[in-house]
Amino acid sequence: MILTAANRFPGLRSLRAYLERSWASLRRPSAPVLAVLALLLALSPAQTAHASAPGSLLGRILVLHSYHPGFTWTSEETAGIMAAFRKADPDADPFVEYLDAKRYGGPAYERLLTDLFRHKYAGTDLQVVVATDNAAFDFAANHRAEIFPQAAIVFCGLNGFSDSTLAGRTNITGVVEETDPLRTITLALSLHPDRRRVVVISDTTETGRVIADGVRQAMGHYRARASIEIIQNVTMTELATAVERLGNDSLIVLGAFNRDRQGRSFTYEEVLRFVHDRTNVPIYGLWTFQLGKGIVGGSLLSGRQQGEAAGRMALRILRGERPETIGIDRAVPPVLRFDYRELERFGINRDSLPAGSEIVNEPNRPLHTYRRELAIAAAAFLVLCGIIALLVAMLRQRTLLERRLRTSEQEYRQLVQNANSIILRFDTGGNITYANEFAEGFFGYPATELVGKNVVGTITPERESTGRDLAVMVGEVCGNPDRYTHNVNENILRNGERVWISWANKPLTDERGNLREILSIGNDITHLKEVQEEILRLNVALEERVRERTAQLESSNRELESFCYSVSHDLRAPLRHINSYSRILLEDYLHLLDEQGQHFLQRLQAASHRMGQLIDDLLELSRVSRAEMECERVDLTELARGVIEDLREGDDGRNIDVRITEGMTAWGDRRLLLLVLQNLIGNAWKYSSKRERAVIEVAVERRNGRDVFLVRDNGVGFDMAFADKLFGAFQRLHSPVEFEGTGIGLATVQRIIHRHGGDIWADAEPDRGAAFFFTLPPEQCPPGRDASPPPPEGT
Repeated sequence: MILTAANRFPGLRSLRAYLERSWASLRRPSAPVLAVLALLLALSPAQTAHASAPGSLLGRILVLHSYHPGFTWTSEETAGIMAAFRKADPDADPFVEYLDAKRYGGPAYERLLTDLFRHKYAGTDLQVVVATDNAAFDFAANHRAEIFPQAAIVFCGLNGFSDSTLAGRTNITGVVEETDPLRTITLALSLHPDRRRVVVISDTTETGRVIADGVRQAMGHYRARASIEIIQNVTMTELATAVERLGNDSLIVLGAFNRDRQGRSFTYEEVLRFVHDRTNVPIYGLWTFQLGKGIVGGSLLSGRQQGEAAGRMALRILRGERPETIGIDRAVPPVLRFDYRELERFGINRDSLPAGSEIVNEPNRPLHTYRRELAIAAAAFLVLCGIIALLVAMLRQRTLLERRLRTSEQEYRQLVQNANSIILRFDTGGNITYANEFAEGFFGYPATELVGKNVVGTITPERESTGRDLAVMVGEVCGNPDRYTHNVNENILRNGERVWISWANKPLTDERGNLREILSIGNDITHLKEVQEEILRLNVALEERVRERTAQLESSNRELESFCYSVSHDLRAPLRHINSYSRILLEDYLHLLDEQGQHFLQRLQAASHRMGQLIDDLLELSRVSRAEMECERVDLTELARGVIEDLREGDDGRNIDVRITEGMTAWGDRRLLLLVLQNLIGNAWKYSSKRERAVIEVAVERRNGRDVFLVRDNGVGFDMAFADKLFGAFQRLHSPVEFEGTGIGLATVQRIIHRHGGDIWADAEPDRGAAFFFTLPPEQCPPGRDASPPPPEGT
């Protein structure tokens, strides 16, 4: 029966820790003094750190980390942030979350985090979110409106920052992380004039890409001095092979390498140790935490400085400043810092270091100078340790132990009685042995009416309103409390009112380890339960409304398609008459018409021809939506060749270079996919007609683990600003005078691709050609769910 999610009530954490330590100490007869010390520690100010004074930062700041606890760079940033906070408020204890982006990611994971944080911080008055590194910044900026809409964002450790990063975003400021690999390379070459080769190691994470791209752009600057080589996107085995082959003319600049090509994650320390153990060439780094672990040094960025700067910005915002007036801080420069041991190893004279350089791990000369004084201090320390040991032995005397135990019991009872939570103890039979004052007031019973009574029938009903047998559950708690460390169940007050309580249970044993009692701490969550039930009810209602609306839309679409089909079909008969009579006039009565009449008649026939083509296209679009799909493995290479041959027969005189990739296959409806290629290749053929030497390519690329098919030409292209009109019916980017057409073809293509469960998009430049990309299902395509029944035949 007993109960609580203690972590949901921060005020109980010190109480819970105290209870667990005190009981554990008291039941060890060999360590009574330690039990007393545990009690004193529980009552010390350190145990009430969460009870921050008015104006505390507690509950007003969230520190959102991109990576996982223990990640070195994150630890440095955290140390800086907390140092800044605790200068202003020694009791500062902000909320802290870790996204673990080095090891997990993707839309599903991001949605889970969004839902978790939205519920977790609902009703929390967050004023500032400090986001460390890119993943946390992107998450906070993208989801601020739904999780913490009133909070300002302060970032630090942000790579690749530019003015466009904050476009359209407000209430944001922060510290930019700008590593300096070029300065480190220049510095390393100046300290090793005999080295002619620089190997930069990086990965494909955000940080790694920024470092590698910066080095690539500056390679030409070093061409006369040394060759620059970038090792990126490799496995650890490939990295080991490359490093082991380095000769004495080389040196290494170790950037960010936290994930190899196989997707495995590594810490900075693991990679540095891995490289250091496999080569004897000098290694330079980009961050201060790499010092002392194998690098010579370099122009190093400090995570602690980044964190301190961000922490100070957060404090300024809490004091009323706007983020926009604070501005972006780009003035946290790297420091020139070197490891004494590595300098000695490679024979680098400290006089050759740049001005302002710092050296760490130098021999402790004061230790050598004051060795006599230190020896005396050490002897005194040993004497003091002996005295302390003697005092501890004296404290173990029985009389002092009894006095301390009585004090402990008194203070323990006072702490329990003053707690704002229900605290109970009951034996293995379910009989209550203790209830604090809060429990008495909550349930409406004095202690004399609770102690000795069974929990079932007094504060716990025999059966829950959900139908669960609580008498059986209480028996299971008494028999095996380890299975019920946390539990939520319905309880009953003296006036008959039923409430929901969250309990945390702790078994209490005697000196022999036998279960003696169960300690339970509970908190009322009735309101939370009611809110959860209301949310469930609203979700069910919303799902029902969505189903109804979807059914209405599907019915409307079917009616619209049927209408279009009928109208297009019924227009054929009068159009055939117009075309036939105009042709008869042109053939048999042309000599009776003057030049203007002949011109009007020719325009009438051309217009009727275009109208017929438009109706054919509309009917094709309607059939595409209604036809049942027959999925099979389709050879797209063969289909593309057939389309090209048909086009060449109709326009044999053109000089066209056609390139079709071999072996392109996909799952789909053969007839519909042929229609896709006829439209896309036909467009490429048409819009490249003004080129002396036209080029049309039909190919496939591998992107993000799936095949992307493309049709590319070097024709007139188009402006991507109008790309949103491409796939709409009757939408054209060129006039009929330039290129004929109805504007239905790409709408038909898009509908076919979507029916296959794929996607289609385009990329183009004016007068530089265009490319259309589309995807198809890797195995089985979905059923023709959009198909509608054929409309009635018209006349």
